[in-house]
Amino acid sequence: MTGLNTKKASTGFSLIEVLIVVAIMGILAAVAVPSYTSYMEKTRRVDAVSFLSDAAAEQYRFFSENNRYATKMSELGMSNDDTAQSEEGYYTISVDSPNDTSYTLIATPVAGGPQANDADCGAFSVTSSNQKSVTGTSSAADCW
Repeated sequence: MTGLNTKKASTGFSLIEVLIVVAIMGILAAVAVPSYTSYMEKTRRVDAVSFLSDAAAEQYRFFSENNRYATKMSELGMSNDDTAQSEEGYYTISVDSPNDTSYTLIATPVAGGPQANDADCGAFSVTSSNQKSVTGTSSAADCW
């Protein structure tokens, strides 16, 4: 070498650049995770709504054959028990029949399951007169 001052080209990232990228990723994650969680709760609600619709249809079939509504899910052929698990397993479905001419189907989130913390639309219910309701903070129209 001839003694000229040669400067090495810097390669890689500085600590400041890495910290800026980590901070941006943290902000994006703080926004994305709650949105994703909310989206997943909404999609799991379909499990309750579709199973309640199927069970209501079975209630009408049962009524046409027996001249009364079923008092447990096993009578509807949807379970071997008084209650039934929804297709995806997020809800437990039960029948409340105060008499032979009316019923209420109730879909309750499985305790400890992913829907147990759904404060907007907790338990779903539908009656023989097609009255739909939820126990959460949202209206039935928003959840159904």
